[in-house]
Amino acid sequence: MQILLTGASGFIGQHLLAALLAEGHQVVGCVRHPEKWLARFPEVKWIGCDYRKDHDPQVWLPRLSDIEVVINAVGIIRERRGQRFDDLHTHAPIALFQAAEQLGIRKILQISALGADDKAESAYHLSKRAADEALLALDVEAVIFQPSIVIGRGGGSTTLFSAMAALPWMPVIGQGDQRLQPIDIDDLKACVLAVLRNWPLKKQRLELVGAQAVSFLQLLVFIRNWLGFGPTAAWPIPIALMSVLAKFNDWLGQGPLTSESLGMLLRGNCGDPAPVTAVTGVKPRSVEASLRHSLATTADRWQARLFFLRPLLRVVIGLLWLFTGIVSAFIYPVEESYKLLAATGISGIWAPIMLYSAAAFDGLLGIATLIGYRIRIVVGLQLLLIVSYMAIITVALPALWIHPFGAVTKNLPLIVATLIMLVFEEKEYNG
Repeated sequence: MQILLTGASGFIGQHLLAALLAEGHQVVGCVRHPEKWLARFPEVKWIGCDYRKDHDPQVWLPRLSDIEVVINAVGIIRERRGQRFDDLHTHAPIALFQAAEQLGIRKILQISALGADDKAESAYHLSKRAADEALLALDVEAVIFQPSIVIGRGGGSTTLFSAMAALPWMPVIGQGDQRLQPIDIDDLKACVLAVLRNWPLKKQRLELVGAQAVSFLQLLVFIRNWLGFGPTAAWPIPIALMSVLAKFNDWLGQGPLTSESLGMLLRGNCGDPAPVTAVTGVKPRSVEASLRHSLATTADRWQARLFFLRPLLRVVIGLLWLFTGIVSAFIYPVEESYKLLAATGISGIWAPIMLYSAAAFDGLLGIATLIGYRIRIVVGLQLLLIVSYMAIITVALPALWIHPFGAVTKNLPLIVATLIMLVFEEKEYNG
């Protein structure tokens, strides 16, 4: 079949894309930057879409030429600059669904979210529910899957929970008794493929959940065992404190912890797998069985251990540059700085100009690092400065190489740490 797949660059979308191709389907993939994906999947017809703006059915009509099935897998877990729930989860999908109806495309599959129901309170769930309701109101053969937390290598939830499980003490919210019912990404794919093989005769809204519910603490224990780490204790974090941290991170904008995601976790994320089994014939596995199905690798363990070190490394390097600029400009004796500059041939009016210009530049590089602004350019400038400083010192003040405090030699691990930070901060391959 000729299938239009939106959100093809996301975690679920990429898995669906590979599964659809393996089944022999022809796929039209909608992504923001199709040129990035052409080399990876040349057999796919890639078209550029901007879900932030493509809210008119007329925009979607030419993209749906010869399409037999529409699968919408667009989704974000938190809002960021330029990406809003209403735009990506509601307005763009509704425009797509309406265009498909106009062209007589009957089969539309919507990947929604568990909790997008009449009890929904979060903006995330409400935006998903609005699209679900709009789809059900159309004259099409709609199937809506509402997955719980999706477990799978490379998934955002799996990555975060693995990092939490890998800590010396596992942090849990309250007593960690929140009820969850994760579904394996392979089971989700199997349900989608089953529907494509035998499309239901009537509209369906189906919960995609694993075989059994577990507590949040149990989930972390399962993942820790999967990673191959030994038993450890739980670290209960009061819900009140987590609420404060979530509100702070609403402003900071780093990671998945937000007031909304915390509220969704506290609400629980469970459902009944029987209806989807009745429709698709797929029996979802338990999370423990899913983890056993895919053995953890050394790369999984490294990623889990390094997850929380990634932001810490950037903060430390940023503070180092910022502190260096402040110390040079305001704390270290100016006379001593002038003596060092004089040894390199800089004196007179040029000494204060160089001193305060370099201090200001160091400070700006520190601030840019802390906020993650154009990291690749910032790292290049940092490395250029470090190497330049070392070259100048080697010629003018070679004795500093054997200084007992490592005045120059400390730059060597700093260079390596900066390069590691660059790797950590690379943008994910999506779009």
